[in-house]
Amino acid sequence: MTQTETVIDYLQKHKALGSSTAIYELGIHRLSDIIFRLRKRGMNIETETHQVKNRYGGISRPAIYVLRD
Repeated sequence: MTQTETVIDYLQKHKALGSSTAIYELGIHRLSDIIFRLRKRGMNIETETHQVKNRYGGISRPAIYVLRD
């Protein structure tokens, strides 16, 4: 299975995917590139950001990609 197929399968099952999950569970390091190509193919994927405190006490806004019907 290709990385693109893995992302499609994951999104169809779980509806959302973030970079840390893609890296640690799926072994995919270029998630944003795959999402870009899937959007060009017509998939309705939205980006949501959430504020989280990083290990240095600052604020980070990681992207979560959500598959919409």
